[in-house]
Amino acid sequence: MNFKKATDDAEHLYSAGVITVQTQMDYRSGIQQLETAAKAGHAKAAMFLSQLYQQGFRVERDSMKAQYWENYVYQIA
Repeated sequence: MNFKKATDDAEHLYSAGVITVQTQMDYRSGIQQLETAAKAGHAKAAMFLSQLYQQGFRVERDSMKAQYWENYVYQIA
């Protein structure tokens, strides 16, 4: 897979994950999409996950997961 395709795929997963979490109320699927995008190097997806867990928005508040994803942003940036 070339870099542009991987970047496009991660962007698509990020967008789909945000839409799924915010509008479709399918949290599990949305979180999975966001995690996949973040692990593919999408920093905004990782930060979005951190904020979700920090605020407890649509997921159970979890400071450890929030910190994990925030640190992940710095690792991939």
